[in-house]
Amino acid sequence: MKKFALALSLLALPLLTAPALTSCNTEPDHIKNARKLEEDQKKADDLTIQAYLTRHSITNYSRLESGIYLVPVTDGPTSNPLIKAGNKVTMVHVGKFIGEKNDGQVFEASSENRSVCGCIGFVNGQNGVVPGWNTATLQMRKGDRKLILIPSYLAYGTIGSSAIPSNTPLLYDIEITDVQ
Repeated sequence: MKKFALALSLLALPLLTAPALTSCNTEPDHIKNARKLEEDQKKADDLTIQAYLTRHSITNYSRLESGIYLVPVTDGPTSNPLIKAGNKVTMVHVGKFIGEKNDGQVFEASSENRSVCGCIGFVNGQNGVVPGWNTATLQMRKGDRKLILIPSYLAYGTIGSSAIPSNTPLLYDIEITDVQ
């Protein structure tokens, strides 16, 4: 009888503990909703970028795993190494909107920053620039000029900035002038 009771309790154990174990793996609805909104925005950004490429008949692009699209304009010498995290990058850039209603509207340009070179510098991998720049410039070298189409989550995200609405994918025309 003791063996029967032990066997019965062992068989019942999974049935009794399964609800407790599965409830540990559920996440609150607000987390699920936030994740869904994020995924929906990523899809919307990709559609906006693809629509821009189509409107402008751009076919010579590559898409990075991050969702950034790169369009080569000018290639620097292949003898120049690719940019690495930690390199100081100097570049000239123009930032533009890519939505159908504001396509091509400039929202910033390094030539307007009153520097002698009309350029900006940053250390790749550090904060202080649009996150997409750190990723995209790793695919570039001194002398390269590329159009970089950045999804909103790698630009100004859900917060936006004074000039850029939230959830806005952007285009940057970037030319790398120096790497140290």
